Amino acid sequence: MSNRHKVAPVFAAMLACVLVLFATACATQPAARTDDGIAIETAAASRYEIHRVQVRRDPGALSVSGDIAHVPSMRILVPGKVEVSVVGPDGSVLSTETTTPMRANPQARDAHFYVRLPVEPPAGSAVRIEHRLD
Repeated sequence: MSNRHKVAPVFAAMLACVLVLFATACATQPAARTDDGIAIETAAASRYEIHRVQVRRDPGALSVSGDIAHVPSMRILVPGKVEVSVVGPDGSVLSTETTTPMRANPQARDAHFYVRLPVEPPAGSAVRIEHRLD
């Protein structure tokens, strides 16, 4: 048996192990959290991703901002709406706002959103950000 025939199964097994480890690492990453312990949950429409999310507590309110980009990156309009909800520790929705993402200029590759929710979430709350095309 030649060396090539001996190496191919070993290489295939090593590649399979690396892929399994990579998939496991991606699946077990914890949800993003703010400094105040508020969880951030994102759900983007197909072919879009939500990134650079910032959640800031203001007196009597919660400010949420971020960007939405097409995947793969393209200079196109980002259609649809962004719905931002604050969910309490018990699962009840404390506040919801909807906005339209806007590009900074025609050459931008992503669109920005910003909402101000009139709520002070208790400990253990979550911010849910959802991009919908409808």
